[in-house]
Amino acid sequence: MLALLALPASSYGTPSYITPAGAVRVVGYNDMQGMLDALNARFIALHPGTQFDLVLKGTRTAPQALARGSSAFAPMGAEFSDAELADYRAVAGGDPIQFRVAHASLNPAAKSGPLAIFVHRDNPLPSLTLEQVMRIFAEQPDRLSTWSQLGLGRHAIHPIGLHATTALALFLQRHKFGGRPYTSLITTFPQSADVIRAVGEDRDAIGFAAMNLATPQVRVVPLVACVDMRPSSGSEEDIVAGVYPLDRHLYIYARQPIEPLVAAYLRLVLSREGQRVIAQEALQYLPLNDAEIAVELAKLPEARAQ
Repeated sequence: MLALLALPASSYGTPSYITPAGAVRVVGYNDMQGMLDALNARFIALHPGTQFDLVLKGTRTAPQALARGSSAFAPMGAEFSDAELADYRAVAGGDPIQFRVAHASLNPAAKSGPLAIFVHRDNPLPSLTLEQVMRIFAEQPDRLSTWSQLGLGRHAIHPIGLHATTALALFLQRHKFGGRPYTSLITTFPQSADVIRAVGEDRDAIGFAAMNLATPQVRVVPLVACVDMRPSSGSEEDIVAGVYPLDRHLYIYARQPIEPLVAAYLRLVLSREGQRVIAQEALQYLPLNDAEIAVELAKLPEARAQ
């Protein structure tokens, strides 16, 4: 392990994330416990003598620990928020580097599912484009406010979603709405299960929530990512292939410059073996596809030096 701990300048000494017992401390997302346990076992087999100390209490515990150097890397179920990134920069003097390590899970037991648009089970809405989704949920002059605008009758559309500060709502606003605020007409809840329950009780409702928590009272609306693409309801195959437009990822964030130990760990995670380990874990987070793996591997120091 000593070779892996070598830092750019030997005067830096032992990293703060090494515990008094010599273990590598990792602070972050509790839902990644199973996959990290399995990946750690494989890493230890490749690098005998390595020990890990996992402190996984939630995604929002990771950014500060990474910034202060008390975590080797930051496993997270969501991206840094704007506030977290600002705090990180203030402490670390720069930005962390983000690596996608898995797709979201369709297993109801998992905490991170793909985002989905739901309607009441009796609503015949065939599909939506992402532009239509934005016009339903975001504040703008040409909002879709009645079902007649979608060919389904004259009732008002009742938009329902998660609180604007939740990870799913921030993801939708940042990546699909161009930062536009949510409409003031939206009814919001703190949890996906609450959104899904409300949609299931209202034939005129449409909501966004985690796909893996769907119930028989609601239906997932197929989504069209862009012109000439087919609608996708978020099957495993579509998610892994990158066809479903509201997919989400699990991440590992690292400090820059990336230290040798962290680079070695990420090479394992992004290897075929590492992705197989992730896919076989009980919560069934989905592996990256080959193109995604290539993009993430290109962020590692040896790739960027070529």
